Amino acid sequence: MSRAFWIGWALAVPAGGRRIIGLRECFGSLREAWLAPVGDERLRGVEAGAARRRQIDPEKELERLSRKGIGFVTWEDSDYPARLRHIFDPPAVIFYKGRLASEDDLAVAVVGSRRCTYYGRAVAGNLGEELAKAGVTVVSGMARGIDSAAHRGALKAGGRTVAVLGTGLDVVYPRENTKLMQEIAENGAVLSEFGLGVRPEPWNFPIRNRIIAGIARGVVVVEAAERSGALITADLALESNRDVMAVPGPVTSPTSRGVNRLIKQGARLVEGVEDVLDELGLLELFPGHAEALAAVSLSSDEELVLGILREQGGPVGEDDLIGRSAQSPARVTAALAYLEIKGLVTRLPGRLYCISYCKR
Repeated sequence: MSRAFWIGWALAVPAGGRRIIGLRECFGSLREAWLAPVGDERLRGVEAGAARRRQIDPEKELERLSRKGIGFVTWEDSDYPARLRHIFDPPAVIFYKGRLASEDDLAVAVVGSRRCTYYGRAVAGNLGEELAKAGVTVVSGMARGIDSAAHRGALKAGGRTVAVLGTGLDVVYPRENTKLMQEIAENGAVLSEFGLGVRPEPWNFPIRNRIIAGIARGVVVVEAAERSGALITADLALESNRDVMAVPGPVTSPTSRGVNRLIKQGARLVEGVEDVLDELGLLELFPGHAEALAAVSLSSDEELVLGILREQGGPVGEDDLIGRSAQSPARVTAALAYLEIKGLVTRLPGRLYCISYCKR
């Protein structure tokens, strides 16, 4: 069974997604790569993994996964998370408990310190809850502190949440999150690129952070000290062209130094869920937004321009709006000006416009 060889290589070359995908392209299939002799020059770069093949039976590993109720998708499968496929080093295989879903294309990561304050825990829980109410999947790492609070907030709202682990899916870390992990699997998914039995080694967590950043449209850092792993996630998000946002904290708090520095460096300052949705061009999802729009009187030109912005979802250039509306530049410019005055449209740098939160 060819899919079993994806499992075999994932175990032989841990967190080696780019190299495994390269083997598939080089050999034509991972089965052919698996059967190649250790000295084959095409195995250059994965020599250690090639030597480990003799200790791994891909078919038996497939059976072990099935017995434990763990599913998996490979990089070549159609249900592999679309956003993750295009990061610099996508995992070759994702193991999961729960259900992968197309709605995870609309996901936001909420991450932060394990040693968080009460303030940070409350903010993360509220963000998780409000994002879930807006129909956004909440992604985090199921660690103590901020991560767990974000997951619990999403679950409280009856929404969907995804946890990305730095261990195998048969290893619960931290142990006190056993029940939380079960609830996440029942209401979303628990993911890992690590095989069964992999323990929580320190170097696993920076590796898994690229998946947290890659699967989401943006990353919100709630609390982070100057050398927090959450800042690694933020850096990886920037590398994958994701939006980075941060919740400000007291200047006297060590757990706020990292997030405050992110804001100094240009991260969007987040005071509430509307800031997150605004940054991602999704403010129409904010509760009450549709009702607020309906209460505002609009001209036909304004309705036309607003409809184009709604259809687009994200920012649209002024020239593009003029072309798509088939109206004169003067009429479109006037409509944009009035929509901005009414609080329905936000003007961005580069003559871009998007729907903004309608303040009541």
